[in-house]
Amino acid sequence: MGKLKRFLPTAGLFLFVAYLAFHAVDAEEGYRSHLIIQSRIAEVESELKDVRDQRARLQDQVARLSVQEGVLDLDYLEERARDVLNYAHPNEIVVKIEGAEPVYYGQ
Repeated sequence: MGKLKRFLPTAGLFLFVAYLAFHAVDAEEGYRSHLIIQSRIAEVESELKDVRDQRARLQDQVARLSVQEGVLDLDYLEERARDVLNYAHPNEIVVKIEGAEPVYYGQ
């Protein structure tokens, strides 16, 4: 029984350190959760970059079609009209491939 009493504080300290180590790694705010959150942040930042790129493209398209900017891009206007309205000149051959931009031959 005397040896057990000498070993008890060491065992208690070991269990306490093991408890702290477990919570440092697996707790709600532990290291593993930190890694998961960092991964999610990277995913969302990538998605944000894609959305910003798409927004920049849309703003460019709006600026090219806007009279308020002072310059109307007539070539782009004609391209959009052809695409949206399925318009072509009578002497043109239009080749549309699904998933690709139309190609106009002739004129």
